Amino acid sequence: MKGPRLGVTIFMTALALCGVGTSVARAQSPACTLADYVLLGERVRYDVTGSGGAIYLKTAVTAGRSYNVLAWGPFGGGINGEDDIDLTLDLFSDNTCATPATVVSTTLFEPSPVVPGHAGAQVSIIPATTGPLYIRARNNGTDAQVQVVIVETTMFSPWWFTGGTNQAYIEVTNNMSTATSAVVTVRRANGSVCGTTTVPLTAGGNAAVEINGVGTCAAALSGSSQISFNGTLGGLTANTTTINVPAGTSFDSPFSPRMVWSLFSR
Repeated sequence: MKGPRLGVTIFMTALALCGVGTSVARAQSPACTLADYVLLGERVRYDVTGSGGAIYLKTAVTAGRSYNVLAWGPFGGGINGEDDIDLTLDLFSDNTCATPATVVSTTLFEPSPVVPGHAGAQVSIIPATTGPLYIRARNNGTDAQVQVVIVETTMFSPWWFTGGTNQAYIEVTNNMSTATSAVVTVRRANGSVCGTTTVPLTAGGNAAVEINGVGTCAAALSGSSQISFNGTLGGLTANTTTINVPAGTSFDSPFSPRMVWSLFSR
């Protein structure tokens, strides 16, 4: 029966290489200066021991884009059973974790990692600076296995045009059950920014932005745009519509995220 066993071995090895297989929990990183690097979209898993025990991670972020961090315990308490998970997340801009990062939201956007008997944690950030971001995940319960993932939520639309009698509009809707704001950045064709605006969005609400009314974009004639927001991946949906009323024509350039949920894990 070596054939079937060999086939199973190859299959499980392939799953592990793709990050789909079961990962092994690692010992917690003991200090901010020893923070482990985590790739965007990579799920990491650690044993966090003792009440108040923490793990420290670091990743690279870009100013003006948006990111969401989730922390949870996959097995109740993991080590000691149910009700051991009581997590908090803190973000810092320095390797001693003394300077809080900005701009951070602690709102529990859906999908929330908090349910009865399980207090996971979530934070969102639109970084003010480009560079490293340090993450502290602390468990206020007893020993537990903790998983953390950070994803980029920024969305991009490749084209708008306002030459001649054309007008361009960005339409955006909030898919979440909690209010947020869309930070719209409009760029010229050469990539330079011609204007920004912040659009408040109620839960389930929507809004439209006329690109000619943003900064100096009316003189730019064409370009692209970006939306950052506090919330989870897929929390907003957006589209750019260029319309020429006299000619009776229009075309759309939908926004899409720069990344999606990843299967990478360690």
